[in-house]
Amino acid sequence: MEDIKKMEKLIDASTTLTEAKKQEIRAHLEQQKSVKEEDRPDGDVYYKKAGKDPESGIEIPSEGSVEEAKKWVDEENRR
Repeated sequence: MEDIKKMEKLIDASTTLTEAKKQEIRAHLEQQKSVKEEDRPDGDVYYKKAGKDPESGIEIPSEGSVEEAKKWVDEENRR
């Protein structure tokens, strides 16, 4: 929530955004405020994804992403 408050202050202080754009951004921020924290997905962490779980909204990594991650872990463990 603190990030949203910071964004609101930045929007208000902006001299380059039009009033219409400021209103659009404020509306988006208001919509973000209405989503409960526990209902938000953990985050989009995969570069390549196969899709999203319909119930939780969490990304499902692609097979390539899993293979890349495994390769990275294996290389790090060899050090």
